[in-house]
Amino acid sequence: MNYFGRFSRVACVGAILALAANLVLAAPQPGSAKVTKVSGVVYLGSAPANVGDVVGPGTVITTGPASEVLLNLGANGGYTRVLENSKLSLDELTVDSAGPETVVKTRLGLKEGKVDSQVSKLSSQSSYVVQTPSSTAAIRGTTFTTYANGAVLVFDGCVDVVMVDPVTKREARYSVCAGQMFDPKIPGVVSIPPGVEAPSFGVAPTIVTPSLDRPVVYVSPFPPELSPTEPTGSAAAAK
Repeated sequence: MNYFGRFSRVACVGAILALAANLVLAAPQPGSAKVTKVSGVVYLGSAPANVGDVVGPGTVITTGPASEVLLNLGANGGYTRVLENSKLSLDELTVDSAGPETVVKTRLGLKEGKVDSQVSKLSSQSSYVVQTPSSTAAIRGTTFTTYANGAVLVFDGCVDVVMVDPVTKREARYSVCAGQMFDPKIPGVVSIPPGVEAPSFGVAPTIVTPSLDRPVVYVSPFPPELSPTEPTGSAAAAK
């Protein structure tokens, strides 16, 4: 009997199985979001939301009037509050811990309404994207509010806002830091109007030092109820 040949075949099969197992372990794993607070009428897909529910990629979250839900995205980037009359889809949530630093991919689709976000500082290879019907916001770590029509208010850290002209398709870039907002009707950067408070998540905010990897936000029309009547600074010059 050829024991050597049999041993070689067994060893080969074992090596293949070990390699396959390592590849599975090395592949990005699905992330999740946990419901930590519910107020009013909130649905996760077709099911009513309850505190403690855990949902994954593909889930569509809908809130009714005077309703909201707070999600803890865990390793996928911090907290997101879906406010009233909003619809948000969890398009992508992955976590890859195989390398020297954890790499997460988070993509949220804001169809209607608005969301408050407190994004934890992410690694250089990670991405956190909020996508609206006409805009995309890529975040490294900050506290901000995003509207489905593209408006962005920044309360902590800095954001690079890129506005795309719908006719020429050309991009214009603006730096928006804590206490500022971008008004695309100018277009330009102005102070957040008095009375607009920073969102609170019941946890310590993430402080982000401005750097070359600041978040980039692509915006669309601004909600009229928050648009300032008299822009100042660089925004006034742009006007």
